[in-house]
Amino acid sequence: MIGVRVGMGRKPLIQRETVIRAAIEIADADGPGSLSLERIAAALGVKAPSLYNHFSDKAEILAGVARSIVMETPRTPAPVGGDWKQWLIEASVRFRETLLKHSRAAPLVVEYFPRGLLEKLYAEHCLVLAAANVPTNYQMFILEATHRMTIGAAMCVATGRPAMAPFANPDQFDDQLNESMQQGNWSDAKLFTEMLRVFMDGAEADYSRRELQLDQPS
Repeated sequence: MIGVRVGMGRKPLIQRETVIRAAIEIADADGPGSLSLERIAAALGVKAPSLYNHFSDKAEILAGVARSIVMETPRTPAPVGGDWKQWLIEASVRFRETLLKHSRAAPLVVEYFPRGLLEKLYAEHCLVLAAANVPTNYQMFILEATHRMTIGAAMCVATGRPAMAPFANPDQFDDQLNESMQQGNWSDAKLFTEMLRVFMDGAEADYSRRELQLDQPS
């Protein structure tokens, strides 16, 4: 139980961050379905109505949980030399790792993802992509696609879906493919980073080809 300060003859004093931290601990332990106002309050040693001194409703608490988890992600310094792809992969890996630290709460983060925080991050990332000469009309496409792949990859792990493992029914596949899968070369982490790399290489090749076509005389 998270402790709260108790004054002489006073009711326990709670803060917004204390409530959110208690909610995260409950979600980490038992999943988002276990997050009732009564359970959060009990973890803090108060009655459920006390939470309304800091939050308008349960949804605001859940939004605070999502924001707090997202904010745990370490910042990735801007790339030196314009290697935007490796920089964005590293940033995505850090976010995925943060989500997996709270794997049982990951669905809650997806549902209550802090849109304002995401847009602020997108604005910062667009500046990095622009400095690396990524065309304007590709910047948000790359960022949004990468964001969705990161969340999807984390959710697969969080819900117990295995990485690329040997086939359950190998008779449906040819021998070479079965042998390849038996080698077990694809961990979840490797699958994620290579998926991002192939996507970003493809995006770069696509906009470079289009720019080359525009530069050619008609």
